[in-house]
Amino acid sequence: MIRKVLAAVAVVVSLTVVACGGSGIDNDEADKIRDHAAEIRQDAQRAAEDVRSGTKDAEEAAKEIEADSNDLANETIDAAKDANLPDEAREQLEAAQEQLNAAQDGN
Repeated sequence: MIRKVLAAVAVVVSLTVVACGGSGIDNDEADKIRDHAAEIRQDAQRAAEDVRSGTKDAEEAAKEIEADSNDLANETIDAAKDANLPDEAREQLEAAQEQLNAAQDGN
């Protein structure tokens, strides 16, 4: 479960960087999204360490990271809706959001 969530985090963070690196998304909005992505990546790394050390339950950590990742995907997609992004990038963001929503609904 934790690997699935971490993989989803990696996808969302990668797509976020791509989306924010292109033209069209407001610079302030892009900075906010990048900062949030970095925060989630750090939280995921800390959660993985906590799970390995036994101080946090894997399922609990996965749910926390999953919720944060879903929020980030939603923020990115909302920003992309008003941006001049290629259709392929927009479709990838929406697919990532659907995967995160499906994973979250499965919990």
